[in-house]
Amino acid sequence: MHHAICTDWSDPRAFTAAYQQYAPELRRFVARIIVDRHLAEDVVNEAFLELWQHPTRYDPERADLQSWLRTVSHRRAIDRIRSLEASRKREARIGIRDHHDSDHGSDQRDALFVRTTLRAALAELSDKQRDAVVLRYLGERNTSEVAGELGVTVGTAKTRVRDGLIALRAHLPTDVSSAA
Repeated sequence: MHHAICTDWSDPRAFTAAYQQYAPELRRFVARIIVDRHLAEDVVNEAFLELWQHPTRYDPERADLQSWLRTVSHRRAIDRIRSLEASRKREARIGIRDHHDSDHGSDQRDALFVRTTLRAALAELSDKQRDAVVLRYLGERNTSEVAGELGVTVGTAKTRVRDGLIALRAHLPTDVSSAA
């Protein structure tokens, strides 16, 4: 456990040192809560921004800086997830209403076709291939991250992604990309 010596967070050197020391672990921590790495990065930056803008909220007598930052990050991550979920529900309600109230143009039909076709093609993959492909491309993970999340070696993750992509190509019509 690291204890912060300096509590003057308006000092750029102290703030930078804290960021360099704690941000990498915080990003990993938040990434386990929020899958989107860009949102996870935003949450970590917001936690440090809170320290910068409101340094008196951190009380070194109650917790070390790392614990305080984790608590702030955790709260913000949960808030972000709740906000995204509320937004998705709102969009779904609006989308359902729009679906009934409007005529679908060819772009909407094409997008629906591509989504439906891709979903059907993904269903044809083995569970291991599908998990690897979805994590790699839809989850925007690199191969090492895919391997870590699936509990396999990097070589196995690469093989699953490669085999999954080959199988996807075999199950997708060649004109799907022109429909998008």
